[in-house]
Amino acid sequence: MTVAMTDNVHSIHDKFTQAAGRADRTIQIRPDALHLIATEGENALLAAEAPIYVRAGLVKPVVDELPGAHGTTAKVARLCEVETDCLIDYLSRAAGWVKYDVRKKDWKPTDPPRNVAQTIMSREGEWRFRPLAGVITTPTIRPDGTILSEAGYDPATQLLLMAPPTLPKIPDKPTKDQAIRALALLSDLLTEFPFTNDASRSVALSALITPIVRGGVPVAPMHVTTAPVAGSGKSYIIDLASAMATGERAPVLAAGRTEEETEKRLVAALINGQSIITIDNVNGNLGGDLLCQMIERPLVSVRPLGSSKLAKIETRATVYATGNNIRMVGDMTRRVVICALDPNVERPELREFAKRPFEMVAQNRGKYIGAVLTIVRAYAAVGYPDQRPALASFESWSKVVRSALVWLGQADPVETMNEARSDDPIAEALSTLLHTWHDALGVNWFSTGQAIARSQEQYFDRRAHPDFFQALNDVAEKRGDLNGLRLAKYLSSHKGKIIDGLKFVVDTDPHTKSNIWAVAKA
Repeated sequence: MTVAMTDNVHSIHDKFTQAAGRADRTIQIRPDALHLIATEGENALLAAEAPIYVRAGLVKPVVDELPGAHGTTAKVARLCEVETDCLIDYLSRAAGWVKYDVRKKDWKPTDPPRNVAQTIMSREGEWRFRPLAGVITTPTIRPDGTILSEAGYDPATQLLLMAPPTLPKIPDKPTKDQAIRALALLSDLLTEFPFTNDASRSVALSALITPIVRGGVPVAPMHVTTAPVAGSGKSYIIDLASAMATGERAPVLAAGRTEEETEKRLVAALINGQSIITIDNVNGNLGGDLLCQMIERPLVSVRPLGSSKLAKIETRATVYATGNNIRMVGDMTRRVVICALDPNVERPELREFAKRPFEMVAQNRGKYIGAVLTIVRAYAAVGYPDQRPALASFESWSKVVRSALVWLGQADPVETMNEARSDDPIAEALSTLLHTWHDALGVNWFSTGQAIARSQEQYFDRRAHPDFFQALNDVAEKRGDLNGLRLAKYLSSHKGKIIDGLKFVVDTDPHTKSNIWAVAKA
């Protein structure tokens, strides 16, 4: 089998316009029949193949043509909310509308009534329009490994492919030698980046491959690029991935000053159906419940801005983050692979490069997409041999992307998760408390109040257990004092977590009926 692509920027809308132009459907506006007329209107829209889909409401796809590098143009797909006026427009194109003129005793042409459009829009949960996981402008793979190459809606992935670039011919069963040459083409884009190790280089390769194959991978870890100083090339790698997947530089959003602010921005990106979501220039720690969920879960519930209702959204976005010395917090550590760069110069932004990788992709985007598809198809053709151990939550990505890279002689990108775990400030604080508690109190049982009292004991003119006191202060300080309730809440949220072979366990004091705590060896 070979795959060849053609440009079809307006084909979906053209198809609707042509179908509507041929439509001979007429809808009569009658009194006391609003529900029936609304159903007729929806039937007309479906028959005319109106480009309306369901994604946290009714949406329509739009393709923008943006200027690219060296006179090229990039066709970028996005989703827009279908509002009442838009639906009235589509209804008027999908059918003729008539209203009875009592004076002339005849039916006369008219416009679709606004209340008909509003009734259709109010039927959430009853719509017969197709559900949409996302809109993309690049071919991808399906869960069964076949290539999604035809423009239009794909029922297997619920993705809408619009305006794809022309691809080279891709064999149905590429050989390993062909896959090696395809990998060399991608690697050539990365030759001048200062990776700190081979695993970081593999993460960069995965960052290029993952968004192309997201149609067949339900979830994928977040790819993080980090460096000690600005100007090291962190954002450039993500721009390369975006150039291949969308034809433009990566759209970025800034991390908010609070987790709530960041979540609002992420919700907007999810609802818009972005295939690339990048949190740019993170300073310090990165975490958050929604971010963890949208990375690990194929379906998330979000609250759109200005709405009190939760909306379920299927996400096929590839998530990235960039920043200087980013630290992953809590559960985020097992959801990321990290590409570490270090140019080892004082002013990295002044470096000169012999190649211009972004322009290379922009000028022949299809060639690089074809290289990605060749790699994953070649690995599938030989039956996915020598797979790496399954990665919890990301089994498909581990099979399709991670193991394919290792099969082709690259380092395992998952090795970089250890770096994320070792640099987690939450794990670091828990580890310190476990060790200092064990050193000060052994394996004996204490209430939180008793533990705090022991940490404050004096030995001559200084604390008997200063490290233990400081560890408690780091997690349970409130208004300058150690707080028993705060400590109890902290211990409850971390009980059973094993670090360095130690964990907190809880029991009930038989006399006071309150919780008592101890450190146990796992």
